[in-house]
Amino acid sequence: MALQIRFFMSPEDERELLRRIAHLDLELWPVLTEPGYRAPRADEEAELAEPAYYLAAGDVTGYPIKKGPERGRWKIDEVISPVIFFQRSLPDEDGELRSGYLWAETESAGDYSRAGGKPVRFLRAVREIQELIKSRYRKSSPVKGTIYLVGPACARSGARLREEGRKGESVTVYR
Repeated sequence: MALQIRFFMSPEDERELLRRIAHLDLELWPVLTEPGYRAPRADEEAELAEPAYYLAAGDVTGYPIKKGPERGRWKIDEVISPVIFFQRSLPDEDGELRSGYLWAETESAGDYSRAGGKPVRFLRAVREIQELIKSRYRKSSPVKGTIYLVGPACARSGARLREEGRKGESVTVYR
């Protein structure tokens, strides 16, 4: 079963999250990498330049992209690998902060389930990140049945928040 946490984070919230999970020794992988890439540690000194990353808790499995403009680069197999997908919350052209999310496949399915499932270190990291976000972040008003978690610095800044997507609706923070 997959876990998905939808959120709004300012850059300060991102740094705070990475600082609080530094003791988990996760690696920060971009979505597409060059062959032989060495991932840095996910901590507060990590430079976040891409719109999305993987937080890896162990060895990752990838495959080469064979067609298109990204040919020759590698993509991580997120179902097999012990990774948490981190789609950052970034401002759009109107200055509104768009939503981001964390996604993790916590259970192996199909033929991979016989291999013993995901590592305990990965499951502990997922649980700790989930508890950290749910305990420190504020809830938003429901938007089409979805509640977003808003980071403390983001909520204090009073930034305009909007769902990700072409027709994303405006989101307000509960006081």
